[in-house]
Amino acid sequence: MRNFQTYSNDVSSIGLHNRLLYSSGIVSHALKEAAMGVFVLFYYKQVLGLSGTLTGLAIGISIIWDGISDPLIGAWSDRLRSRIGRRHPLMIAAVIPMAAGFVMLYGPPGSVLSDQGQLFTWLLISMLLLRTALTFFMVPLLALGAEITEDYHERTQLAAVRTNMAWITGTLVSATALIFLFKEENGLDGRFLIDNYHFFGWVNALLVILFSVICIAGTWQYIPKIASGKGHADSNMLHDIFITFRNKNFLYMVMLDMAVGGIGSITATLLMVTYVYFWQLDAIQTSLLFAGPIILAALLSAVFSRSLNRLFEKQQILRLTCALTSINLLWLTPLKLFDLLPDNSTVVFALIYFNWAIHTIMGITRVITVHSMLADIVDEQELATGKRKEGVVFAAAFFSSKFMGAFGYVIAGPFLDLIGLQAGAQSGEVSSTVTWGLGLIMGPGLAIIMLLPLWMSFKVNMSHASQLEVRQALSQRQQAAENGDSASVSTPRSHRELSLPSSISKNATETPSGRSV
Repeated sequence: MRNFQTYSNDVSSIGLHNRLLYSSGIVSHALKEAAMGVFVLFYYKQVLGLSGTLTGLAIGISIIWDGISDPLIGAWSDRLRSRIGRRHPLMIAAVIPMAAGFVMLYGPPGSVLSDQGQLFTWLLISMLLLRTALTFFMVPLLALGAEITEDYHERTQLAAVRTNMAWITGTLVSATALIFLFKEENGLDGRFLIDNYHFFGWVNALLVILFSVICIAGTWQYIPKIASGKGHADSNMLHDIFITFRNKNFLYMVMLDMAVGGIGSITATLLMVTYVYFWQLDAIQTSLLFAGPIILAALLSAVFSRSLNRLFEKQQILRLTCALTSINLLWLTPLKLFDLLPDNSTVVFALIYFNWAIHTIMGITRVITVHSMLADIVDEQELATGKRKEGVVFAAAFFSSKFMGAFGYVIAGPFLDLIGLQAGAQSGEVSSTVTWGLGLIMGPGLAIIMLLPLWMSFKVNMSHASQLEVRQALSQRQQAAENGDSASVSTPRSHRELSLPSSISKNATETPSGRSV
């Protein structure tokens, strides 16, 4: 443990107002995560009657496409040249398609409901549209976050506001919908009524348009300030992606995110199902579990993330979150499976709440840390290659995570068919096979998978001191460029092991031609 308050990158702080304006763009992503984690699989399988295998397959295909498109759009955004910059054109183009994607996702027409093939096709097209549009918006947004500040701690604060807003927004929308829209009426469970989902789709679309416009307008001020210069429009897109993966720290982070992405997709697919059929919770209890732990985790993160980041290295925080997540997954579901929980339902609910709160706190902290470390890797890559590639770094990282996320959905959907969960089944009416299957995969199964990211977190080597060396070397290079000095700038020892080809490594000691918006 170290106190880093004495270090500074001498970069002026981004005010809370500007952090919130920038982070408002994450709302669309949060709504998509709420759809995947709460509604879509339950809606299409249990309400509309699409088989779990086809539902998981449609979601999985869309995620694979999403992962493939991420690095391509990231590289395109890095190379784009326009009078409004290289990030905002793609963000503007994505707004209406994102809104349309939500309307389609929650509102399949009656003509396709009776045919499994047609309903599968509708779900697949809806997901492809929504995810492609989100990629056009989110990849430039995340890249923009690495551009508007170069300060080590400020990046963590920006990532913290963005991540907390995502979790809180997704949580509040889901919880509010479960309480007021999907509530029980006249003895009917609102979670099984199709019209409720149609209305919810339009609500999502309006929220997407509102917050996307706020974000675009709020970040417009950065267009003339960031990444000015000639840039590298002549660089090869696939070559940029390949070079990024030669950074060892980035490779370890990608492998970590792949495993976490798989865990996240399995959790998102099965969480609503687990609450309904394993824990037998009603809509109000489910909404409290979606809202309470996440809001608590976000508040704790907002209060303590700055202090935590200044007391510990980012890599230490990453290791701690992976270890505690794995341990936390091991205890609760086995207790229920072996009838070791008390009969008092209030106590059981409190234990579920506590368990999910720990899981969420670790998840939010890990996401903040990973995003902040990816921004630091952008600096490493710029020093090594002479090119600023925020879009490629963030998009390539998410490609791997989403690829494994697709695997999780493809596995989880057929898994529900395998354990015998029937469409339309009510809480308390499922067999012991369903109960044991859900309990094992949502507890010990995920804990075992979590050992891979824990291992990768111990291989990452990115200290605050080494990041300061990188920033100093980049500053020296910029000063040399401004002074017309062709003398080389040495690369810090800790960053000479990026395993780059000699033709590229040479760029690390040359004055770059500059960067462009």
